Amino acid sequence: MTPAGASCRVLVVDDEPEFRSWLKAMLNDSGDFHLVGEVSNGSEALQLIPSLLPDLLIADMYMPEPDGLEVVRYVQQHYSDIKAILVSAHEDRVYERLAREEGALAFIPKAKLSLDALRQALRGEEAR
Repeated sequence: MTPAGASCRVLVVDDEPEFRSWLKAMLNDSGDFHLVGEVSNGSEALQLIPSLLPDLLIADMYMPEPDGLEVVRYVQQHYSDIKAILVSAHEDRVYERLAREEGALAFIPKAKLSLDALRQALRGEEAR
């Protein structure tokens, strides 16, 4: 994750304001994650990444301009030290394969997203 005692700096990219609000509250209450930005589409994320340089990108797989898969692909090509986790309201196993093909650490269905699931993904563990 990050050095001992440091919090993981997170950028959230999702087109659903309610989901962003829920995730923001969860991350800020965690103690080991720090939200450094939240945006509603891939274009905004790509504009902010160079100045924010987050440790972790949590992106919706399917959102406008470009989608999460394309954002992760770009980040892995240009900022390989930024880790990425893709999320979606859908739970199809094919999404996990697609996420990993683009370089994401994990795909987590939104219904199963939790601090423990994020921590497991950052440690390279499969979700239980």
